[in-house]
Amino acid sequence: MPDIHFSNIEKIILTLSTLACLGSFVYEVWRRIRIVLRGQGSLPFDKIGARIWRVINEVLFHKKVMGQRFWPGLMHGLVFWGFLVFGLITIDHFATGFGAPLFSKSFHHFYSYFGIPFAMLALIGIVSLVYRRFITQPVHLGKLSPTSGLVAVFIVVLMVTYIIGEMDISPLTWKINWWLHSAMILAFLWLIPRSKHLHLVLAPINIFFRPFTQPEHTLVEIDLEASEEDLDNMLASMTQMTMNQVLDVFSCVECGRCTEVCPANRGGGVLDPKNHFILDLRQPLLESGSVDVLAQLNIEAGWECTTCQACTEVCPVGNHVEKSDEIRRSEVLIEGKVPQEYQKLFTNLQETGNTEGASNSPLAESLPMYSSDMEYVLWLGCFARYGLDPDFENSVRSFTKILDVANVSYGILENEHCSGDPPNRLGDKLTYSMLREYNTELLSEVKKVVTLCPHCAINLEREYAKYGNVNYTVEHHTQVIERLITEGKIKVEKGENGKVTFHDPCNLSRMLNELDAPRMAITSVTSDFMELEESGRQTLCCGAGGGLWWKKETQGRTHLVRAEQVVKSGADTVVTGCNFCYGMMKQGLGPLTPDGRSEISVKDIADIVAENMVSNK
Repeated sequence: MPDIHFSNIEKIILTLSTLACLGSFVYEVWRRIRIVLRGQGSLPFDKIGARIWRVINEVLFHKKVMGQRFWPGLMHGLVFWGFLVFGLITIDHFATGFGAPLFSKSFHHFYSYFGIPFAMLALIGIVSLVYRRFITQPVHLGKLSPTSGLVAVFIVVLMVTYIIGEMDISPLTWKINWWLHSAMILAFLWLIPRSKHLHLVLAPINIFFRPFTQPEHTLVEIDLEASEEDLDNMLASMTQMTMNQVLDVFSCVECGRCTEVCPANRGGGVLDPKNHFILDLRQPLLESGSVDVLAQLNIEAGWECTTCQACTEVCPVGNHVEKSDEIRRSEVLIEGKVPQEYQKLFTNLQETGNTEGASNSPLAESLPMYSSDMEYVLWLGCFARYGLDPDFENSVRSFTKILDVANVSYGILENEHCSGDPPNRLGDKLTYSMLREYNTELLSEVKKVVTLCPHCAINLEREYAKYGNVNYTVEHHTQVIERLITEGKIKVEKGENGKVTFHDPCNLSRMLNELDAPRMAITSVTSDFMELEESGRQTLCCGAGGGLWWKKETQGRTHLVRAEQVVKSGADTVVTGCNFCYGMMKQGLGPLTPDGRSEISVKDIADIVAENMVSNK
């Protein structure tokens, strides 16, 4: 680097341009932060260590970005890491312009051994991303963005001018190059808060504050004894966004991953989570400065959502994308608009405490009643108790057989009511409140609950606990089965089941974070286990979630997309860990199985384990 003198005029120009661009940056960022701070609730500061570690993993190490799409993620990482290395260089760059360089010449030269290679890697990264964005054009990235092209030009010019500045060039060439480099940095300051590239600033913050559980929605506490004014205020608050939700909107990088994994969208429905749940709210927030904008969400899209949380799971900047809860509760409680297919469901729940309006259950009548000396309450749930798929009764009996062999005592509750998952997910918070209060009292003396329904498991423990103390624990039956096998209380052997695969239920894998228990049980009884294309926390919804079991058909084919994957996998048996998934597979696989191919067997975890217990031989 030659000895360069900057005139007073140059320093004045540099000062004014820096203050103007920095002031613009701060103003635009603060404008958005002010709207975030107007949101309901507060930003969480619990589990600080876990939050910091999550930021390090997902931001610094790009774990989530590269884990989902390795090569594009790596290219993004090259650009990101390059900018981290350029932090000190940029400070020194502007300090040099003011005649007070941060680095000595020797240290500047030494640092270039890191800077130049990272500049080249950043160039490789940005050129690769430009090729992907403008040449291959993945459909879920959406329409071409001029700012994306502009940012790419800025980054290329920044890297090239930095490399040139480290060469042995004339003072005049060096100074021209220096000003061009400065102009690019200042242009960045102006552009970033006005585009999707604001995620560079907000994504780390958003990832830090992201909830640890899914789903995460504002509680709707309904006190029927409250004054009319209090009830009106409660209803009015339902159209207002929380701080976390507003931060989500401004952090969105518009990558389209949420739409790409959405089962409703993949099935041909109208739902586009990127736009309908996030971007459609950005301009209303900025134009009004108010967080009372949830009423502008797309209603039709909201009713298509399966609430599977795939969109939230895949988001690289920590957004809780799904907003169907906000749409549905507004429609049901504020507008009084209940889709026809759900009207009978809500009436049944209110009048009989179950989804089918049934007064008796042959299955329940054949099982022992719970008493305080028993270890578990066996929570059946409406699906099993009232035969929403008659064959699933066999799965319940398979599980009770396992418990009997292991000498584990259990009993059902005679007056069990629906856990409330359907009305909770469909927006009828009043009916959900009634069911929750009833069941909380019913379970007040119970210590342990086990259920085959992950929807019930989530509501009975996690969702109920959001409203008050829960004094019992809830286990999913796959967790109990795994423990019984591990402890040797039941003995199993590997049987002949053909090619076996497992469909991870959304509520079990993403919401309960249970991936290992079902796999351990399956691999204990079969030697030919194979994973589906999308598995674990990246599973694809069967189409029944969010209360859609009672709707069955949407505009698209949400309920068939996963069944098609199972057929294409070549599996002979698909095992599930959820009654709704079991029912959807039974309905979808038959019509999709090609002529001449053997019928694909659908089993619950309990079925395949019970069939291969040594004591049954």
